Amino acid sequence: MANYFITSMEDPMPSAIEIAQAKRIKLFNANGQTAKIVETEYNNAHAYAQKNLGTEGKVINLYQYFQGLSYQDDPVIDRVIINQITQKSGFELRNNAAYKDNKLRLKISFLYNRLYSIDYYDRFGFLDRTDYYDQGCLSFTDFYEDKGRLVLTQYYNDNGQPIIFMHYRGGEGNSPVLTLIQLYYRDVWHNFDSEISFRAYFFDELAQNDLKAVFFADRSERTLYEFQQMHQLVPRYLIFHSSVTINGQRNGRLFGMYEGISDMLNEGSLNGLISSTNKEADDVANIFKTNHSYAIPVTYSHDVKRVPFADRSPYSLIAVARLSGEKQLDHIIRAVIKLKPKYPQLNLTFYGYEQSTIDKTTGPALHSLVNKSNAQNYIHFAGFKNDLNNIYDSAWLEILTSKYEGFAMALLEAQEHGCPAVAYNINYGPNEIITDNYTGKLVQSDDENQLVQTLDALLSHPAILADYSKNAYQEVKKYSFNNVANAWYNFELNEHLIN
Repeated sequence: MANYFITSMEDPMPSAIEIAQAKRIKLFNANGQTAKIVETEYNNAHAYAQKNLGTEGKVINLYQYFQGLSYQDDPVIDRVIINQITQKSGFELRNNAAYKDNKLRLKISFLYNRLYSIDYYDRFGFLDRTDYYDQGCLSFTDFYEDKGRLVLTQYYNDNGQPIIFMHYRGGEGNSPVLTLIQLYYRDVWHNFDSEISFRAYFFDELAQNDLKAVFFADRSERTLYEFQQMHQLVPRYLIFHSSVTINGQRNGRLFGMYEGISDMLNEGSLNGLISSTNKEADDVANIFKTNHSYAIPVTYSHDVKRVPFADRSPYSLIAVARLSGEKQLDHIIRAVIKLKPKYPQLNLTFYGYEQSTIDKTTGPALHSLVNKSNAQNYIHFAGFKNDLNNIYDSAWLEILTSKYEGFAMALLEAQEHGCPAVAYNINYGPNEIITDNYTGKLVQSDDENQLVQTLDALLSHPAILADYSKNAYQEVKKYSFNNVANAWYNFELNEHLIN
């Protein structure tokens, strides 16, 4: 039996979902089961992402599956490609551009120190096409019309033959709209009207070649509709990574992407649902009227070296979260500003992505709040960090003020490092990870006054924080590798996936 965990793509600066997948792969492999990560988007950074996550040889990418490119690890090939193109065309190469009669004809770009793309311009200066390279292979080309609008993308196989065509037409504002996908595969042309049907065909291919396949959707927006269009009858499960309702409550309004789940369960295109906490699993069972709702932690804890609390940096607070609205990080900023006069050593550092294609306003607003409050000297934004071990080992407290969560992986990471935590008592995660008054404190959600009072009480009694730290090292063992592995084992037994 092979387990396929589906996402959009791995990134060199991964999200919590991709980190969870990488850990899950290790867990399944340790138990003798085959497990793969499935990417549904093209990934130019796959080599670096897989190296960072430790998933080399464990990833199947939709495009690479059909292209079958033979990647070249030696970057010398990139310079060979550039020289061949410029010399055959009679272009003069200057740095990362090429000219003919002093007119720009090529623009060359690199990504992670490898050849990434070459833009081709005609004699009038119009961008004609862009060739994209992947580890020394010509991978795909974008073609443009005279107004610079994308009209066609074609992907190549290892022989340089185009085997995937994506056709675009002009939409509103002359923006490109994908209207047709063509795939040449096994000597047959296949036509798809949407990326959904293309991905569904890909999933069917995986299932057809693995009769014991089990699919797990880690990215619902790239799997649920696809599951409905599949023809192969394989077990399919959805893993929730956040609340299923907008307000995080059982009686709340569902996020739109989840509205069809009940029908999918009834028709058999979805076999079950997996949440990271017991509370959400219970709520999900009630919301979707199913007996196939399971609680399996999204990750597991590690045994780490214990740090005496006296060795931590006094009055250092951290928050690990992307700068987005639902995290309500402004609550933490205001609390720290209020407490700073009483605790001159107090400082706060945020760790997490600052930019988002979805939320472009929260990050700048948080920076503005800090600047207007003249708090730049003690409130800092450190951005995303791959390794936070030393941060967790040195902080006095981690704070979480989200409106809702699916698990709050950062809380578990902090607790395994003996870092006490203060969190809003929300659905879902904090009240299962934190043992109130033992490894941290739970605060009434959205109550900024209580947040300030709680932080004040703890900062003024470091001995309590020291006890919380010692207790956290012990309590976090409930999320041990073996315990999470047993949760997966029991799930597989209940679903008759194993004997």
